[in-house]
Amino acid sequence: MIKPLDYRKPIEFTVPAHGDGAFYVMEDVGHDFYGYYHRHREFQITYIVEGDGSFMLGNLLRPCSANQIFLIKPNDPHLFYKDENKDENAKIHVVHLFFSLEKLSPFFDMAELQNIRSLFYNIPSSKLLLAEYAVAMKDLFLTLDREDGVHKLACILEIFNYLQQQESELISLYSGLHNVDFHDADGLRINTVVKYAIENYKKNISIEEVSSLVHMTPTAFCKFFKKRTKKTFVSFLNEIRIEKACQLLVNKRVESIAEAAYQCGFNTAVHFNRVFRMIMHVSPTTFISQRAVDR
Repeated sequence: MIKPLDYRKPIEFTVPAHGDGAFYVMEDVGHDFYGYYHRHREFQITYIVEGDGSFMLGNLLRPCSANQIFLIKPNDPHLFYKDENKDENAKIHVVHLFFSLEKLSPFFDMAELQNIRSLFYNIPSSKLLLAEYAVAMKDLFLTLDREDGVHKLACILEIFNYLQQQESELISLYSGLHNVDFHDADGLRINTVVKYAIENYKKNISIEEVSSLVHMTPTAFCKFFKKRTKKTFVSFLNEIRIEKACQLLVNKRVESIAEAAYQCGFNTAVHFNRVFRMIMHVSPTTFISQRAVDR
C-alpha cells in the first residue's frame, strides 16, 4: 500500500484522503504489499489485480491471490504479504477503496441504498469474495483511480451494488479479536513480532528470542501476546507454518509431505502431521487429495 512515513504508527494507519472527497482510491503497483500489520477507521475494499501471497486479519491467516476482493471492517488489524516463492521482482498490483461509514451515514440513509447500507453497516466480520465472482468487477476497480466526480461515484455505486448482489457468496473472515484497542506501543510490538514470524518461520524461533525483540521478559511477552491475539505465540507461528505448507503442497513445489514439513520449520514429519491435523482438521494426505478433486 503506501510507503511508510516516519510519523505513521504501524497499527494506527491513517488513510491519506485528499480534498473533500467521500471516497479515497489508492492504486498500488510495485513488488510488494504494504509491509505493516495495521488498522484504520475506514471501511476498506481491496481488489488484488495481480500478485499472490497471504492475508492476516486479527489472528486469522489465509492465502490471497489475484482477482479476489476483500471487504475489511473498520479497525480490523490486517496485513497482506507476498508469496515468498515468487520472484522478488514479481509484480504486485492492488486497488484499495476507503470510505468512512460514520461520515457517509446520511448518504446511505437514502431509501435507494438501504440494501447496500445493510451490507456495510451490519457486516458481522470482514469478508472475502473469491475470484470466480470478483473478476466481473476488475475493470471497474481499474478505472476508479482515473475517474472523478459523478463518474467515479457511479463506478463505486456499481461496485457496491454488485457486492450486495453477491452477499451470499461472501466468505466470513472472522478475526478472532473483540474490541481491539491497541496503544501505540502495543501496535509497534505486535507489528515487530508479526513481521519477524513471517520472515523467519522456517527457523527454530524461541520465546526468548522473540520476546527480546520487543524488550520484554518471556513471561511478560507470552501474557502480552495472548491478551492481544487470543492465542499463544507458538500457535500463531504454527499457523503461519501450516499456511505456508498448504501453499507448497497445493502448488506442488515439494516432492513430499516430509519436505514441506522441513521447509516450513518443523523438525519432524510426525510433529508436522499432528499440527497440520489440529489446524486444518484433516491430514496432509487428505488435504492434498481434496485439492486435487477441487481442481
